[in-house]
Amino acid sequence: MKYWGDKKMNTNSLDLHGRILIIMSNLGFGQKKAKLASKKHPHTKVHRRVNRLKFKKKEKVLGRKISRNVCFIGLLTVAVLAGTLIPVGSTPWVTNVKAASVTVDSALSKFKDVKGHWAQETIAKALKKNLISGYQDGTFRPNGKITRGEYAAILARATGLEKAQGQAQNVFSDLTGHWSESAVHQLVAQGFIDVNDYVNGFKPNTELTRYEMMKWIASGLVKSESSFGDAFNDTKNTLLPTPEVNRGTIRPEQIPYLALVRGTGVVGGFEDGTLKPADPTTRAEVAAILLRYMEVEGTDASKYSDLNELREVGTTGTNLTTISNYFYTKNSVKVSDISDEDIYLSNNSGVLNLHRFIVVKVQGGKPEGVYNKLFVEPNVPLGNYYLTFADMSFTSKTDKTDLITYSGGLDSGLLKFRRLELEFSKKNGFTTIPDNPKDLITKGKKVRFWTRSTLDFKNGSYHIKTEKLGELKIQNMYY
Repeated sequence: MKYWGDKKMNTNSLDLHGRILIIMSNLGFGQKKAKLASKKHPHTKVHRRVNRLKFKKKEKVLGRKISRNVCFIGLLTVAVLAGTLIPVGSTPWVTNVKAASVTVDSALSKFKDVKGHWAQETIAKALKKNLISGYQDGTFRPNGKITRGEYAAILARATGLEKAQGQAQNVFSDLTGHWSESAVHQLVAQGFIDVNDYVNGFKPNTELTRYEMMKWIASGLVKSESSFGDAFNDTKNTLLPTPEVNRGTIRPEQIPYLALVRGTGVVGGFEDGTLKPADPTTRAEVAAILLRYMEVEGTDASKYSDLNELREVGTTGTNLTTISNYFYTKNSVKVSDISDEDIYLSNNSGVLNLHRFIVVKVQGGKPEGVYNKLFVEPNVPLGNYYLTFADMSFTSKTDKTDLITYSGGLDSGLLKFRRLELEFSKKNGFTTIPDNPKDLITKGKKVRFWTRSTLDFKNGSYHIKTEKLGELKIQNMYY
């Protein structure tokens, strides 16, 4: 027995490619190219060389000559794969694929532990696309945790990016001889993996975190199409649609990576809207996410409406023009322009700063947009309108803490001192005005919180004035 990385290999399998080439030569097919191929031995590349050999056989049909491709080459390729990539003995993960066409039924017969699993059909699709396989005991272990090395091997096959010339070599000293070494080197060269993230070694057998998974594929998107690079830059200061932004569990430098995968739908998050970046991830989750990644890679970032909302928030402080039919009127400033500017209430009851202005479209009583689950509680009123949520800082200038007085000092309904639903906001980590406003707002003390309001679905016009920069003015009068 020999070893390939940390996996036991059958020595007979390493010579299988030579036997196949001999068979092909004896049959008279591709002798010239077969000789060239046989000069080199890297078993991981043999199947690609064999697959490129096109053999034609002439025959007469009704007096005419036609050419047909000899079909057994694909079977020989599968034989090479089967002989060179299937490990013998105990192994943490098998990354080869045996069949080119897989149905759900055949996947169920192949894996005895996926029937009834939420990812049953996803696993079948991933198997059909040659992304994954299972264990020698006939299981897939969909809920099993996946390691860095295992994920690298699957992602290296999922990507359609061209392999870089002069592929990175020996970038991690602890990877030498490991079975995932080639895949990791490929991903480093292609830009998926940043070596600076692993200054203490790659540690291929370490469980992969969800953030690592998301960062690698976000980096792949950036490399696949220039518009994703623009989107990455646009979302550096965005508000992620997850409660974790209020809990301090997402670092600022992580935001654009998470925004790309969330905005494109590659990663949708959990039922509660969380992304759980520090958690490990499972084989089933990886299968589902990489199938979606394959659909998004190389496309235009502007086609994803959720990502467009995140980009607008990142660059202007609001998603207003992406999610709604409102537009800025001539000479209007944007939310990001006035985030540090004082807005004085006309009745001299206080001063506020507007940091973000998030909009959720409600049509027929159904909330829409990337932020709806983060801000909107279940069972909103029927009708067509826009819910708005303002992230503001406020300093009261009066001894009397009165929300009606504060709202009266605003010249239009763009902003109001109306609290978010308390239980829902607490669950998602938002600070809002409590039942007793004095518990938060007192004279002379600057506090930051979220409020809510509404905009008309059509024929609306709103504005708010700053002392130095002018007015923020929006309308949808033409709709």
